[in-house]
Amino acid sequence: MWEAVKGILSSKKALMAFVSILVWVVAKAGLDLSAEQILPIVGPLWLYVFGQAVADMGKSKAIEDRKTAHELGTIGETSLADPPS
Repeated sequence: MWEAVKGILSSKKALMAFVSILVWVVAKAGLDLSAEQILPIVGPLWLYVFGQAVADMGKSKAIEDRKTAHELGTIGETSLADPPS
């Protein structure tokens, strides 16, 4: 269980989500700010979370494609230095 918690806490997405929730709670509880005043602070944090999620999806897709190419034996046949004509 602690390994799962440690894994979540080491995630950039989870950390930013936690920080944004914490900012929201503190702003609503102690500072009596409206949502319009809090959104410019929390919005970029959530944009980062979603952007990181998209980057992670692209990373896993690239790993999957590379594994498939390796299994098919097509790895090494092309090079980035020699683009197709």
